[in-house]
Amino acid sequence: MDNSSADFASSAPGPWWRGLAAAWHGLEVWPRRGLRLLATAALVAWASQLAEMPWRSVLRGTDSSNYYFWLRSLMVDGDWDFRNDVQECDTMLSDSYRQEMLSQRLTPAGRLPNKYGIGWAVVSVPAYLVADGVVATGRALGGWTLRRDGYNPVYQVALYAWHFGLALAGLVLAWRCACRWCDPPIALLGVALLWGASPLAFYQTIKLSLSHGVSFLAVTVMTWALLRAREAGGRNWPWWLAGIAWGLAVITRFQLAVFAVVPVWIWWCGRRRAGARGSAQAAGAFALGAVPLVALQLFAWHTVYGRWLVFTYGEQGEGFNWLQPEFFGGLLSARHGLFYWHPFLLAGVIGLGWLAWRREAVALAGGVAVALVVYVNAAWWCWWFAASFGQRAFDGACLYLMLGLAFLLARLPAAGRAAVCWLGGRRRLGIFMSWRCSIPRPFRAIRR
Repeated sequence: MDNSSADFASSAPGPWWRGLAAAWHGLEVWPRRGLRLLATAALVAWASQLAEMPWRSVLRGTDSSNYYFWLRSLMVDGDWDFRNDVQECDTMLSDSYRQEMLSQRLTPAGRLPNKYGIGWAVVSVPAYLVADGVVATGRALGGWTLRRDGYNPVYQVALYAWHFGLALAGLVLAWRCACRWCDPPIALLGVALLWGASPLAFYQTIKLSLSHGVSFLAVTVMTWALLRAREAGGRNWPWWLAGIAWGLAVITRFQLAVFAVVPVWIWWCGRRRAGARGSAQAAGAFALGAVPLVALQLFAWHTVYGRWLVFTYGEQGEGFNWLQPEFFGGLLSARHGLFYWHPFLLAGVIGLGWLAWRREAVALAGGVAVALVVYVNAAWWCWWFAASFGQRAFDGACLYLMLGLAFLLARLPAAGRAAVCWLGGRRRLGIFMSWRCSIPRPFRAIRR
């Protein structure tokens, strides 16, 4: 059953930017000051990475490199043979990592393996094309001798600016989703507070070269589209968009496939109202959006591994302990436990549970999806997810915790809301913990 959200505040009327401006001005002075400080910290954190480009690439790191190789190899060489990409890149943290990657056993197709999904690369295509056009134009006009190699600063700036813009777009959509259950100013406060207290504050400013920003965006677009589908009066474009977003989530981080429970549940709840024909059309539209992206991932696997379907992580001996999940470690351990590093997220869990108890379809399905994420992450052999700022594997779940926190704030008395915001403000300072690895090298001696 799904109670209509008509008794709650609807989305802000008119264009989204006017609604967002109205929400901002609807906040009291002290929350605006806090959010302004948070926004400033986010901008400085993002800009600090670009300031380091003379010394190291913003795309640095083994994981980041592999995500990027899917795009760079295709654009520069027209193939997915990553050997020359590894040899020429400036994104490895040290030459030992480069040699380790080059020494990997070749796949049956005779190529270096790449266990990571292609979603980050797919989303990055527009930025790459713009950068490549700028580099080519500059060379043609004699303005510089930069190579069209995919690695020089023009590509780095374009990619990081693009992904920062996508991060902002995802947060705006998260706010629009939260507006379904509370007033726009409270929705803005809830989304911003939880974002600042979550690992997203790091992965959507400093480490945009990893997949977590795209994962959050994909889940958010899917959820927003599903909410629109309930209001669209039988139109199928929201289902098509939701399918695209879910497909992008899957090919970005494979475990995000569990979020399929949300569109399935929304579709099931609306089947009687839509009728047999409408339900079939909605399912078809969703599949039409999702299948091409999933097919692209299958094609990429076939090209690199010689098989259409392959568990790429399993090829390197990684797997799940389904019968012995590490729930305590994943949630409470000092080794990147979710609530150990991000205790304020518990407020989002409480709010999501409250919203689900009201039998809101999206909250119910989202709660199930979050529970599945907890199980999948706990069952992974590396449940602490290696080098990480907090528990980064809960990227997609953060959207539903934002909805929960906004709902909770809207139903607390003024004193309770102020107390929660004070706690959230203290947790927002966590973003500064990451600056030890982001301050430009010339200034690190000063910092010490």
